[in-house]
Amino acid sequence: MFKNKMSLTEIKSLGLKIKYDLFEKFCKVQEGHPGSVLSIFDIVNYLYLSEALSIKVGSNKNDTLIMSKGHAAAVQYPYLVRLGIIDRKEWDNWGKNDSILRVFGNNSIPGIDVTSGSLGYGVGIAAGMAIANRHNKIPTEHFVIISEGELYEGSTWEALIFVAHHKLKEIKIILDINRNMILGRPEDHLSLESLEAKFHAFNFNTKRINGHNYEEIEAGIEFLKSQGEQPRVLLADTIKGKGVSFMEDRAESHYWGGLSDEQMKIMLEELK
Repeated sequence: MFKNKMSLTEIKSLGLKIKYDLFEKFCKVQEGHPGSVLSIFDIVNYLYLSEALSIKVGSNKNDTLIMSKGHAAAVQYPYLVRLGIIDRKEWDNWGKNDSILRVFGNNSIPGIDVTSGSLGYGVGIAAGMAIANRHNKIPTEHFVIISEGELYEGSTWEALIFVAHHKLKEIKIILDINRNMILGRPEDHLSLESLEAKFHAFNFNTKRINGHNYEEIEAGIEFLKSQGEQPRVLLADTIKGKGVSFMEDRAESHYWGGLSDEQMKIMLEELK
């Protein structure tokens, strides 16, 4: 079991500053997927600042975080800068000069292990990594953040069958349930519930949490990291656009969408 080096209060407080800095950067580069980043931000903030993810510069035994919902991958950048994995100049130049950073994650970016964006591949890629590392006796964990829209992809369910069959407990799946896809509400298209029953049928253990409550997030990550015979899925109920009044629980907050100067001002004031 890992032990936090920071208290939950410290993790939450520092996360607020990191979130503000990230969205200030989005305003400068004039692009991003704000709603999706805000729905998963608190969980990603906890993973990095609690050091639930074991990452050291230059190590070949690092844990991985695969942002299968690749449009939210930029949420990782400020943490990778803090760790010294992404050069600070790349962050400073993003939106001004040449920089390796972009809205979607790309494995040419240090610390981003998977090029993502096309939905439905994160779990399968993690399965390949886990099998390879198990064969090479490299003890790593692979966190995969997936979206509800990815449950519309057959490749996701095929990968889940594979993970369960091989008991790849090294894979820690987090499902971001913000009830908003580009198409709108899942229940208005193809209903996904009951998610617990579906994952149980695929031989996964599940736990459901409020993805913005740090006490519940901590318990959820401990659940994922604890030992057991079956692989595990953390079901995180979140709010798309969390923290920005005109974005919360709105499908249209998926895209940057040409926010006005006034909207950007309101957004930064509310996030501050």
